[in-house]
Amino acid sequence: MIHVRPAYPADADALAPRLRPADLRELDAALALPPATVLQHGVRASNPCQAIVHHESVLGLFGVVPSARNPEVGAVWLLGSEEFASRPLFIARWSKVWIAKLHERYRVLGNYVDARNEVHIRWLRWCGFAFVRKIERFGVQGIPFYEVRREREVDAPRLVHAKPGDG
Repeated sequence: MIHVRPAYPADADALAPRLRPADLRELDAALALPPATVLQHGVRASNPCQAIVHHESVLGLFGVVPSARNPEVGAVWLLGSEEFASRPLFIARWSKVWIAKLHERYRVLGNYVDARNEVHIRWLRWCGFAFVRKIERFGVQGIPFYEVRREREVDAPRLVHAKPGDG
């Protein structure tokens, strides 16, 4: 049975060699750091950080890195294995539940997504994230990324919506 539990530093090392190719490509484009290093930082810096586990195998990690300037804002992230991505019913059932839990602590969730990462883009749209803008040259590789944002309030100001493929 798949379950979600608090993440441990060892989870980063367990997941890193099994990340989806699109997630690896996104990390490389943005940061050009080893996946284990990025995941370890995510586990340490996030509040909360959760592991998605099936039979003691880590399928994915997600969390929110709090903003140093505003405690109501956090950079939300999720990285997973192919095995995690192959479980759409689990993802559909629990994504919005966890987004709501994260919003209990953070009024604004946001981050950046590689414009090539179609799975992440579909998931972010389904979870209600607004695509604020397309950044043509982002990260160490200077390739297109989208800035995404989701606010807790129902009456939040409207954001400009860029569509994948615009630009």
